[in-house]
Amino acid sequence: MINNGDTIGIGGFVTTNKPWAFLRALMRVRKKDLTVVASPSGLEIDLMVAMGLIKTLMTPYVGAEAIAPVGPIYSKQAGKSFTIEETDLMTLATMLRARIQALPFLPAWGPVGTSLMELNSKLRWVEDPFGGPPLVAVPPVKIDVAIIHACHADKYGNVQHLGPCFLDPMLAQAAEKVIVQVEKIVSNEEIRRNPLATTIPCQQVTAVVQAPYGAHPSASQNYYRLDDVHYREYLKVAKAFVEGDQTLLKDYIARYIDQPKDLAGYLEAVGMEKILNLGLEECSDAGNT
Repeated sequence: MINNGDTIGIGGFVTTNKPWAFLRALMRVRKKDLTVVASPSGLEIDLMVAMGLIKTLMTPYVGAEAIAPVGPIYSKQAGKSFTIEETDLMTLATMLRARIQALPFLPAWGPVGTSLMELNSKLRWVEDPFGGPPLVAVPPVKIDVAIIHACHADKYGNVQHLGPCFLDPMLAQAAEKVIVQVEKIVSNEEIRRNPLATTIPCQQVTAVVQAPYGAHPSASQNYYRLDDVHYREYLKVAKAFVEGDQTLLKDYIARYIDQPKDLAGYLEAVGMEKILNLGLEECSDAGNT
């Protein structure tokens, strides 16, 4: 469903609800020249940059917050091996909104007074026809396939997040195709018990895939917390790569991307005891996970 050169949208937020299982499959087959549109991103983008899969990137952030303020490889390669179309979160949301509404642009205040006008050539000044100060015209962004992780869905593709849904619904509405990986597939009756919790309706979903622990090493709302140990393992690899040693990165890719044939193989590589210890009972702030 994804071809070289496609524009993909990646849901989630930094270290929560990232569709790692699908992205690892994408990395395994080495889809290249991708344009990536993503909400604030974690180290999945850093790894994709390291593997040379990204041609153009539109995201407000790449890192892991306190664990890694900025992705090391992303920081080193920015503007070299791939192009960045600078955006902030509100401008990205406006791009998606313009696409959803099938408009040539939407006016916005967000970039006014910032350096975005200098850094992103697609943004344009536009006069207010009612005599107010100039605004910024934000163009729509076309997405071929959106990739999203959520808590559960039924077999028809009615998707529910059990917590904040971030930009996921907007990515789904803006995309030509939508692939949602979920912790579990539930009955339609369970979805109907709380219909207001449905964040993405089945009409927008192309495929729904059951992928338990598929967000690992990020957190999955109401299922498990983030695996900070695994993130630090990757950071050690990424920093060595930045310093000129590619051996650790090759080993990491072989162990976690290429050798596992499927999600079960990946979970075995990480270690099921370690995975199961990420349960919410281990987390003192489970309500926010």
